[in-house]
Amino acid sequence: MSSIDWSTDDTADAELTEEILHQFDEPVRTTYQATGNTSRWSDARSMRETFGIPAWDPDAFEYEGVIPNCWEHSWDAGGDLIAGGTDFLARGKPGKGKSTFGNYIAVRMLEANDEKVVWRGSTSRSEWLPLAPWTVLCLPKGVDVTVRLESKDPTDPAAELDIDQLERIVREVRRYRDPVDLNRNHLDAGQFHVVYPDPQLRGCQEILDKDPEKVYDTPPERDTLFHESDPANHWWFAWALARVNHGPHHWTTWICDEIGDIAPQSARKDQFGTYQKVELLKDLWVDARKFGLSIFLFGHSEVDIHQAIRHKIRWRIQMPGTANPTTSTDVVGFETVPMNYEMTDEFPIGKALMYNETHFDPFRWKDMPSPTDYKLKIEVGR
Repeated sequence: MSSIDWSTDDTADAELTEEILHQFDEPVRTTYQATGNTSRWSDARSMRETFGIPAWDPDAFEYEGVIPNCWEHSWDAGGDLIAGGTDFLARGKPGKGKSTFGNYIAVRMLEANDEKVVWRGSTSRSEWLPLAPWTVLCLPKGVDVTVRLESKDPTDPAAELDIDQLERIVREVRRYRDPVDLNRNHLDAGQFHVVYPDPQLRGCQEILDKDPEKVYDTPPERDTLFHESDPANHWWFAWALARVNHGPHHWTTWICDEIGDIAPQSARKDQFGTYQKVELLKDLWVDARKFGLSIFLFGHSEVDIHQAIRHKIRWRIQMPGTANPTTSTDVVGFETVPMNYEMTDEFPIGKALMYNETHFDPFRWKDMPSPTDYKLKIEVGR
């Protein structure tokens, strides 16, 4: 038997935990979305005023078909514009502003379209904390959840929180049963939601079974594509299918950071059916647009993401610090790129370049700092 003592004493005491919690801004429960009072500011207005973000102005951009068409959604766009849900892939190295831009685009979607914004929650990251005061946090029912506040300095003690203490950080915590229940009963228009997937993948196979057109090979020694032993992030494939097939079809934006974690280029027909699920996401992409689901993806590099998904994405964003592509061979799914010289490698953080196959437009976004250096780690057990 080992004589090593593996226990640690790195947890903050109650007094220090209170000090850490006081670093967070108070949850905002006075807006229209929180109270139902139409005379109050919307969440989007409250967020803009807090961070000093100017009002949305589609006329500020040179090409209507690039940023305005992607960010301003319409069921009947008209002319050369694209109706329905949209998509983009924002690419950039760590530390170049992807997380701040993710928060910024969430505010724009709330403001421009009164969207249901869904942020993919991750056990290892909490870049959504600038928007914590307005956040509706969605967790699966019937599973253990552990919550810790961890400092950027790993030598500092971490604070362990009860679930009830989360409501000192976010506006509300909701518990969902399955993807259909989440979409129908827990996502609200004009609100920002952070969703953590159900590691048991409850209801996921049933959602696929109800779609007779989507039939895929099952993994070896299994008769279902979805199974409770699958990685928790596979839940998102079923969630997207549920949103498309079973609604409700109010404008919805899925902000998915580190998409390479879910749909990697290395996906294979493994014991979890990872490749088949990437195929599923690819196959529902067109219907996602038709039913008002926009998919905004973030990643470090284009080649980290499976090419089946990259073929479907109609807009790209090049973050600062890395050169934009100048030939179509650098962008899977594009026959042409409109840039013939490199520019984004000279951009400062807070400025990026958005483009489609015909035009490009640089843009800036407002910094939205987190109120604390602590990271919120939420782990959902099986």
